[in-house]
Amino acid sequence: MGFLQAVHSLGEMVSSKNQDSPLADIMNYLQLPYSLEETEDRAVHVLRVWLEAADCYSEVLDIKGISHIDKIEYAAIGKDEMQIRERCLYREPVGRNVSWRFSPLHKLGKASKDVTKSLLGNGWQTDNKSIFYKLYNNVLTDYEKLGYFSEGSVDRIMAGLIDLVDKIAEYWNDSKRSYLLIFGVKNEDNFLYPGELPAFTKYFRKKFKPDSSEAAKVKGKDQPEIYCALCGEWSHEVKTLDKVFKFATFDKPGFLPGTKDGIGVKEKVFPVCEKCYGTLSAGREEMDNRFISYEARLGVNLYVIPEIVFNKREYYRMATDFTKDFLIKGIKHEPFLFNNLARHQEGLVYHFLFAEPNQAQLIVHSLIEDVPPTRLKRLEELWKETCLAFGYDDDSENKGRLSLDTSLRQIIAVMLSLAGKTEQDKTVMREKIITIISALLNGEQVRTNDIKTLMVSRLTGLFNDPDWIRPKEKDKLPGRLQMKGMAQVIDFLIRANGREK
Repeated sequence: MGFLQAVHSLGEMVSSKNQDSPLADIMNYLQLPYSLEETEDRAVHVLRVWLEAADCYSEVLDIKGISHIDKIEYAAIGKDEMQIRERCLYREPVGRNVSWRFSPLHKLGKASKDVTKSLLGNGWQTDNKSIFYKLYNNVLTDYEKLGYFSEGSVDRIMAGLIDLVDKIAEYWNDSKRSYLLIFGVKNEDNFLYPGELPAFTKYFRKKFKPDSSEAAKVKGKDQPEIYCALCGEWSHEVKTLDKVFKFATFDKPGFLPGTKDGIGVKEKVFPVCEKCYGTLSAGREEMDNRFISYEARLGVNLYVIPEIVFNKREYYRMATDFTKDFLIKGIKHEPFLFNNLARHQEGLVYHFLFAEPNQAQLIVHSLIEDVPPTRLKRLEELWKETCLAFGYDDDSENKGRLSLDTSLRQIIAVMLSLAGKTEQDKTVMREKIITIISALLNGEQVRTNDIKTLMVSRLTGLFNDPDWIRPKEKDKLPGRLQMKGMAQVIDFLIRANGREK
């Protein structure tokens, strides 16, 4: 519950910024097509398709054709993240097999060797792997089918795209960058984005919240009021967590929440009202954009969600600039993440989520709730004690080595060095590592005897490996230093187990 409350609080912070938006009613549900954190040499490029329409602001666009196509940097879509979301009007599709999208936008991805072949395929009308086939069938056709485009508009757009296929291929030319194709309407010399056009915004609202007059009936009876598990209000319209979090699903009973969707399920599995659903959606987007760190060696995402446990207004007034910046900017640019988390003042707790992307789902490895900064400070002190015991001086030269982040990196490196060479062995070891780190964060005891047994059982094989004793790779530590690293890890874990004494 603490984790959900924290995500809800993030959503409230975002929602307060969205109140003045012309799309305020749907802003909480809009997402960024791509992160804005791309490196400069791999920044996303956008191909803009300038449609010609009889009336730009009509709720039914009569498309005459395509004026031209140009290319811009992704960040140039708007002055800030909020405007980019407003203009793109993007939200991830509800599934892979649906023949519509929330907005006239397509992720081209990175350029292939034969871009023209990727666009046209072996006859785009029937080749479902070609980009033009996907644009016609999965992006554009539904606008005409539902009456947001005049009859024949989609055919005229496709004819224009075919005429400009060489120009698209010229722009879509970098195999290291991601590309986005977006349709908008030409208004004199200005490009109007989907979020600035009534036809597209009205379509989005219809698709996001279709007429529920029939859906609100259950076997001819009005849907009863249901208690929102988050805010405590009663509502006729409720959503479930699978609409917000990819690790919650009803289609596979073996996953959370562990049951199939059906009549009466929403009343049993943490239902949330429409307002809380919007706030959670905004909070989830904030999680993905600012409060996520990727641990490459473990192949998992680490989400760190802060929660204010005191009066929020009073806390914001008393918080340091360091803490205020953290709540706004998140953790993406923190070089020493855990050290910086430990520096924050009381009144703030953290929720840690270790999760692994798996196609459309998110596999949860561990969730640790309500971790105060003081616990992290104590762990950092214990790691310093370990470092001092092993002969490292507490000076500026060893500042990085004495950091809490180094202790966790040391645990990961040591444990991975003990794993077998098969992927299965590495997967098992990865789970052990996450269990150890989770126990440290949660204030629990770590089973050091099991770790020592594992180390001893691997020593014979390691000592018989000449490359372990004297590695050929320059960056690889020799065996004697790896032995020292094992001893440091055990020493630290024993101190952590006795931290309350």
